[in-house]
Amino acid sequence: MQLVQAVVAPHSVFVGRTVGDIDFLRTLGVIVVGLWRKEGFIGEEVAQVRLQEGDLLVLWGRQRTFSELAAHRGFLMMVPFVGKPRQRHRAPLALGIVAAVVIASASSLLPVQLAFLAGAVAMVLTRCLSVEQAYREIDVRIYVMIAGVIPLGAAMERTGTAAMLAQQLLGLAADWSPFAVLLLVFGAASLLTQVLSDSATIVLLGPVAVSLARALGLPPEPLVVCTALGAVASFLVPIGHHGNLLILNPGRYTFGDFVRVGAPLTVLIGLTSAWMARHLWLDGPLLPDFASLRGWFGG
Repeated sequence: MQLVQAVVAPHSVFVGRTVGDIDFLRTLGVIVVGLWRKEGFIGEEVAQVRLQEGDLLVLWGRQRTFSELAAHRGFLMMVPFVGKPRQRHRAPLALGIVAAVVIASASSLLPVQLAFLAGAVAMVLTRCLSVEQAYREIDVRIYVMIAGVIPLGAAMERTGTAAMLAQQLLGLAADWSPFAVLLLVFGAASLLTQVLSDSATIVLLGPVAVSLARALGLPPEPLVVCTALGAVASFLVPIGHHGNLLILNPGRYTFGDFVRVGAPLTVLIGLTSAWMARHLWLDGPLLPDFASLRGWFGG
């Protein structure tokens, strides 16, 4: 037996009918054990609920039955709940290894790469993770992507493209405070990532951020960090991230929904990122000076 998540498709034959009327057990061979909507979990009697487009049903039945239902046009997608055995008695040990890795890298006791490599080896040696599990979790696509994007970034650096773009930004932000410059690079990355992937955005704007930092006489770390954080702030439009597209139809969201929620969220993340980057690398204050607005944008 198996538990599966199924999303009611737009214009499905189930829309407008109650779970009891459909009689999932008799007609489809599965049992409805839960129902979620945009508003949250439906706690009332499930059998009396009329289904809507985008409803998330939790179904219980045989694996063979779900294999047959996978092609049913009434469901947009079917995702099984995958249960994996957990060694909970080793959880404190795993947590201790993670804490040791963070402390070792944050305190510069070990280089970051060596600290995390040692942590991964320690997880295997202490049997928190088997060698087979560790191999399965390695995504080869990441290494292929890195192998492809590094030459692109190097090409931008060597051909002078990054320096040219940095000069354009320098002409715009020459008299700006460091905080405003950090907001500028975050904003540029957050806008570009709406149409490009986060990786491509970082590759394109990373060298530009480094060149801009050199031209302004600033350390590159805060500008690069704000660029990276802006590149993953893909909340403004549905095409900004594949996760946005995944929930677009089931949740019955519109373009405006993403803008209304994503715009203030992006602004909040941008302000927080720029403020903390200035504090960590440019000796800026940790707490804002509410007595003066200049405290927000001052060096």
